[in-house]
Amino acid sequence: MNKYIVATIIAITISILPTLTCAAPLTLNQCIQHGLIHNPEIKAYQFSVDEAQQGINEAWGAFLPTLSASYNYNQLSNGNSGERDTDYLDQDSNSFSCRLTQPIFTGLSGVAGLKRARQSREYRTTELRYMQQQLVREISITFYDLLYAQQLSNQWLVSVERLKQQSIIASAWVEQQLAPKLRLLEINVELSNARQQYIQATTKKEVARARLSEWLALDPSQSINIDGTLTEQVVAPCADINDCITQSQQRAELKLAQLNIDMARQDAKMIRARNLPQAQIEASWVDYQRDYDKSSYPNDDRDYYSVTLNLSFTPFQGGRNISAWRKQNIAVDRFHQMQLRQKNAITTEVQTRYQQLIESRARIVNANQTLIAATEAYQFASKSAELGVVSIDDLLNAELRLTRAEISLVDSYHALQQSRVYLDSAVGI
Repeated sequence: MNKYIVATIIAITISILPTLTCAAPLTLNQCIQHGLIHNPEIKAYQFSVDEAQQGINEAWGAFLPTLSASYNYNQLSNGNSGERDTDYLDQDSNSFSCRLTQPIFTGLSGVAGLKRARQSREYRTTELRYMQQQLVREISITFYDLLYAQQLSNQWLVSVERLKQQSIIASAWVEQQLAPKLRLLEINVELSNARQQYIQATTKKEVARARLSEWLALDPSQSINIDGTLTEQVVAPCADINDCITQSQQRAELKLAQLNIDMARQDAKMIRARNLPQAQIEASWVDYQRDYDKSSYPNDDRDYYSVTLNLSFTPFQGGRNISAWRKQNIAVDRFHQMQLRQKNAITTEVQTRYQQLIESRARIVNANQTLIAATEAYQFASKSAELGVVSIDDLLNAELRLTRAEISLVDSYHALQQSRVYLDSAVGI
């Protein structure tokens, strides 16, 4: 009986574990690791790398021998009764042959093809790295968007509670005819606006959560909670702007652009190899049998081997090769210009993101100072309103300034985290 109890406990534990894992809050690093493993787009690019590896194996076939086999059956019937040529007498013949062909020289097309296949694999590998970086950026941005929406909804909920308290105070003042009803109506209007902002923030939160689930390839019915804060320390990926620009020159996009140039050059070599001589050795074995309908003629039964050296050379093919070769050289020049444009665009992006990071840090300093002043002003106005020293209008204005200061600080922290993520992406991290 104890064995069955233990087995039941283990089964229940195993069934509960996935739920606990999914319900546990995920940090940013955990989200990134999960996305890199389960995102279907990343998996697709991983398969493309495997395809390119098979392309290398295929390219090796240009250096290896090929083996072919063929069988032929022929039945000949001749209506001329005076036929004397044995090749045209009524007969049945069949032959079976095997041929082994070994390339000796293929105009360097095999070498060029192998290099091209290896470049293709490197391109796919770099492309995979690029897509992984893009996924990390999108997950990070969505992660902080979700934190931002959560913080916004919390701040607007606090504002709603403060306005409710003001509404209670204003109602008491109106009943005692110490304040006009207009002030109560103004507070209720602001309370309604705050509730609307809270609803919008809640909607943004659910949208961000849905997008994060998409990047992580989670089931739509599976809930996701995150563990993080907008106020976490931000560390720049480089010491200064020049260091950032230097690091960005290793970005995957520039590597892809260079590989496009290299592959176009290799294609030009493969085209040029078409005009070079070709050489190969063929070894064959043939088993031939021929049976005449007339028994007066002896049947043939032959078994023989042959070795052949084939040399071919096609120096001119109607100008097609030279035009194709010039076309590839033009493509190389085009890829060069695209690489230069990409390099300039990356430099501009790094400069922009670096300045945005500096701006976001300055905004946080100013937003903190504003929040401190707005908090003191609201506390003073709130106590004064309870004592009847200041008007309800002054209290409402103080609350609105405090709410703006709180939201501004949340916006600043969100902008700081976003600018850091975009700078990391611009640098190539």
